[in-house]
Amino acid sequence: MENEKEFLGNPMNFTPEWWTFVLMGLFALLLGVLAFAMPLWFTEFFGLFVAFLVIIYSIITLVQGIKSKEGAGASIALIILGILGIIIGLLIVTDAVAAFLLTTYLIAFWMFMIAFSNIWMAFTGTAGTGYKILLAIAGIFALFVGFYLLMYPILGTAVIIQVLAIFAMVWGIFMIITGMAGKGMAGAETAAVE
Repeated sequence: MENEKEFLGNPMNFTPEWWTFVLMGLFALLLGVLAFAMPLWFTEFFGLFVAFLVIIYSIITLVQGIKSKEGAGASIALIILGILGIIIGLLIVTDAVAAFLLTTYLIAFWMFMIAFSNIWMAFTGTAGTGYKILLAIAGIFALFVGFYLLMYPILGTAVIIQVLAIFAMVWGIFMIITGMAGKGMAGAETAAVE
């Protein structure tokens, strides 16, 4: 049993290699710089990415509907959903404004989900009063951001993309530093073993 533990190691003590931190950091830094320098282009790119995912998922749904053995009702529903998804995805791919608006409305929808869940937890949760107040404030702020995005989609989305870009750049720099520090520690451990 002891030998088995030594062989398998402890999965709770897993530490990725130093270069994975550097790679993640470089990727986050690159995406952050691109998103900050060109927020509208980045938003359109994200919208196109989501549109391609919708098309792929819709094709799979359409095939499932054609091959379904669940009965005519389920088959027809899957086929209709698949066809509608393909049409929506193609409309977004062929129209840059639609791709941009898709991203904007996805972010707004995400903000509304955060707002309602935080407000719900603030009124129904069992946590302390201070925590409930903070949840309510966070929920109201997310609600405000969601409505702002719906009212001013271009400006609101560009600002949010730039804030996320700054976060990605800072996070990327910290990941690179973490990886390089990990490489230094790995080198020191190797020298100590020799």
